Amino acid sequence: MYINNDQFKERRIRAAKEDVRKGGSELSRSALEDLKEYSNTCDADSPTDLKSELLDLAMQMQLARPSMAVLWNVMQRWIEQLENMPQDTMDAAREYGIEQAEMLQKMSLQAGKAIVQAVSPQIPPGSVILTHSYSTTVLAILETMQTADCRVIITEARPGIEGRRLARALSEMKIETTYITEAQLGCFINQADVVLLGADSVLDDGSVVNKAGTYLVALAARDHAVPVFFVAESFKHSRRRADEIELEEMETDELQLPAIEFIHPRNIYFDVTPSRLISCWVDEAGARTDFSQASKAMPAGFLQDAIAKRQKS
Repeated sequence: MYINNDQFKERRIRAAKEDVRKGGSELSRSALEDLKEYSNTCDADSPTDLKSELLDLAMQMQLARPSMAVLWNVMQRWIEQLENMPQDTMDAAREYGIEQAEMLQKMSLQAGKAIVQAVSPQIPPGSVILTHSYSTTVLAILETMQTADCRVIITEARPGIEGRRLARALSEMKIETTYITEAQLGCFINQADVVLLGADSVLDDGSVVNKAGTYLVALAARDHAVPVFFVAESFKHSRRRADEIELEEMETDELQLPAIEFIHPRNIYFDVTPSRLISCWVDEAGARTDFSQASKAMPAGFLQDAIAKRQKS
């Protein structure tokens, strides 16, 4: 059953723009799911028309969340694959669009699994891990630590309050967790052995775009010699610099501030953490402590040594 093309695209783009719960990887895989559905249900008269419609949706999706490099990169990879779309039959063209989206979904999931497999064995039992906002990769790492007697400190991550979603997941895993507001970071950062964070974009110089408050976490960590590890698949890498990034600003209704004369609320959802505050970047290819160097397989004991050094400080 075919759908109204314009209505479908409008709904899906709006949903991507308004979704403040999903991290970048999760949102990009959701966008690929939309492309799969559109490949199957788009009202088109020929493979050429179908290709044009699919390109239009993908390019609009690229622009929906400017702070998330992963969405742009994944859509761009899918757009490039469409150059080889079969033009002989509609069924073949539709199936091709679906297959390419599924391939990219698998690549993203496999990248996340590779990061988890590299990081999880490196975290010693009994460690205290502090994280901010919600990252599917960080959550997957924590899930492997259920029997390691580790403790987690999580922030509320206002105004989206992604911390509650993470808290529910950790509760189901029976992981002892301390839930704090960002304003309490100064009171709790010294309890952490490592800060483990996801990312929405990793910029050309290694600085990281992530949920607002990440920069404050990294500053507090540096002041207390707590190592800061960012885990992010290479789809999140961007060639842009910090001064070229648009930090998305959401509706101020989320702040729940009543109208007050002369008061102008702001609700910027992302900030930029400079590379000087980052101890290590981890992607599916490995880890690096100098972003100008390529990622390499994480040496045995690498993260353990960083945590041990912190515990002795």
